[in-house]
Amino acid sequence: MARTNTLQFMILGLLTRQEMTGYDIKQTFDKEKAEFWSAPFSQIYPELSRLLKKELIELVPDETKNSRKKTYRISSQGFKLFNDWLKIPLTPEVTQLNNDDFVLRLHFLGKDDQDILQPLMTLRKQTIKVELAQLELELVEVAKHPKQYGHELIIRKELANKNNDLKLLNSTIKKS
Repeated sequence: MARTNTLQFMILGLLTRQEMTGYDIKQTFDKEKAEFWSAPFSQIYPELSRLLKKELIELVPDETKNSRKKTYRISSQGFKLFNDWLKIPLTPEVTQLNNDDFVLRLHFLGKDDQDILQPLMTLRKQTIKVELAQLELELVEVAKHPKQYGHELIIRKELANKNNDLKLLNSTIKKS
């Protein structure tokens, strides 16, 4: 699966909820999204410019004549692109789903989107199993070298994280 422009879809997703300034978007990243993703102003503002040029977002007319403060809203074209992306069916040739794409799509889906959520979680579960196998192989190799003990600890931490993710996915899939 080709890597998506994660920032583009994060901004579009946030703007589906409410109108926001670039500052508001940054604050939302810092408060709500920091546990899985972050973006500095140096990425957010150029992306907002690109989205404006593509007419995926638009400026909200400024009633207060404060020319420095720009408030953005999603356009109908942007809303359609976001929803189409969010609901892209997972096809049989898609064998892996990177964590950014998974978390981003998961973040904007609701309980009423089970037809999208279930295949998404199942595909992520398969991807994690592949990643676990790769980490196990790497661990075997690194464990042979005492000078790579720190690297071994990092791999063990990643293995624990992936196993916890897998456990959560398994319990969520069973509940649905």
